[in-house]
Amino acid sequence: MTPLDLVERRMQELPTLPLVAQRVVSLLNNPSSSAADLEQVIKHDQALTARVLRLVNSAYYGYPRHITTVGQGIVILGYKTLKELVLSISIADLFRMKGKAKVFDRAALWQHAVVTAIGAKILARCAGLPFEEDAFIAGLLHDIGVLFLDLCLNAEFDEIIASTTTDGIPLIRAEEKVLGFNHTLVGKMVAEKWNFPPFLVDVLRYHHRPVQTRNHWVATALVFLADNLAQETGVGFLEGYDTTPDFATTVWTWLELKPEQKPDVLQQIKQELLTAGDFLALC
Repeated sequence: MTPLDLVERRMQELPTLPLVAQRVVSLLNNPSSSAADLEQVIKHDQALTARVLRLVNSAYYGYPRHITTVGQGIVILGYKTLKELVLSISIADLFRMKGKAKVFDRAALWQHAVVTAIGAKILARCAGLPFEEDAFIAGLLHDIGVLFLDLCLNAEFDEIIASTTTDGIPLIRAEEKVLGFNHTLVGKMVAEKWNFPPFLVDVLRYHHRPVQTRNHWVATALVFLADNLAQETGVGFLEGYDTTPDFATTVWTWLELKPEQKPDVLQQIKQELLTAGDFLALC
């Protein structure tokens, strides 16, 4: 049985997406969904309500008055922001799924996901694109395939991590060397299993190779750049660079951004991280 066969078999054994996350993904897939729909998802789960209120009152959102109800949070922060936040909480729980995690630090992977999400949102804002929240969610989920490799292929994944830490090989190249495929394929498999929207399927599959997608290249390019910028912050898991500076420069121009904006964007990411402690600590 090949490693990919094993992943496919284990994929059938893995748990479904948590119920709350399923409902939020359903809202993502439904353009006519509303704030009232989201409030119904949250308010029937007391533990989730408490976690949501703690985060909406955190320094990251910086609202000067204490928000005491989910409905108030939706009015003040907006439906899209609350949807992003609820999905963040649900996805963070996946990083605590049972598995060996003997060598690999899943909390560090979660921190990398948060930094990438923040970077993707900031890049979307700088490019004047009207989907900052979707960019955040795509950044948050982009490396979910790494998590599932850790869950499905313990021995092989330990070998992959050893290659990245000892030999300095970028993660994606170490995966291809050991397995013959990489976490982007696994991420696509997970996204399809859990009925993620098409733009998320493409981002998870092509965020290391944005030139290979045509349908959702803007979201994919945003996450590609954010993923690389996240490396430069030094926060969380560092998977190593697997692209040339020239290609990264090209991707900046695809988004009608200037590579000269990079220091400013990086500074904005670092500034937001100063207030994102509660997000980073979710896992």
